[in-house]
Amino acid sequence: MSSTLLLDQQDLLGLVLSISRVGAFAVASPLIKVLPVPGRLAFTLAVGLALAEPALSEGALSNFVAATAVNVGVGVVLGFLTGVFIYAFTVAGAIIDLSSGLNAAQVFDPVTGMQNSVFGRGFNLMAIVLWFVVGGDRLMVEGLAATVATIPLDGTITISAGVADYAVDLVATMLQSAIELAIPALAALFITEVAFGVAARFAPQANVFSIGLPARIIAALATITLVIAAFPSVISANLDSTRATIVTTIRALGG
Repeated sequence: MSSTLLLDQQDLLGLVLSISRVGAFAVASPLIKVLPVPGRLAFTLAVGLALAEPALSEGALSNFVAATAVNVGVGVVLGFLTGVFIYAFTVAGAIIDLSSGLNAAQVFDPVTGMQNSVFGRGFNLMAIVLWFVVGGDRLMVEGLAATVATIPLDGTITISAGVADYAVDLVATMLQSAIELAIPALAALFITEVAFGVAARFAPQANVFSIGLPARIIAALATITLVIAAFPSVISANLDSTRATIVTTIRALGG
């Protein structure tokens, strides 16, 4: 017994528009971008199929192009704004690397196409793992579903004037969180620098520089557990802020 899957024009156009929205989200979101290419494709196809619905009763090419642009725009804006917070962990790690001297060991990240510091890359991956563990992936899918419910696949958007200010506020909050995360290690590194400064003042004949770099690295490693211990609480707090970001983004896009 064979079964046949029938798709009319509206179903097919709706599927393409849904995949374009989810695909744009996957490209813009640092939470999805870290996945390998097969994982990103699987996410895009699976969620796109789940959110697809008939669209564009009038199949003019201009309408399809306009609807595709709208869906790409919604996906990019939602993906970027809901993923800004993850950069706090990367920035915190980069600050510690810069202060401890580990920034000299930067490595190339093939996912982002940029150089990442040791702690910056490690913090980023650890935060993303915890984000998926606490259910952040479901929250992202729920956010995409909410955009489809409020902004149809063949609908239009009206970008609010306050969306830029909201994005700036998110970035400012992210930078503040990064500094707060790095404070334990920065405090230890500051004390280390002061101690070696005093030593160099009273014992100028000692080669302080030769032992200063290893000492700073040891100080950073000794306090890094205090930084990592704050990750679960920060991630849990970001679940609520991400929900608020989703609501605000939908309103800003005219949903």
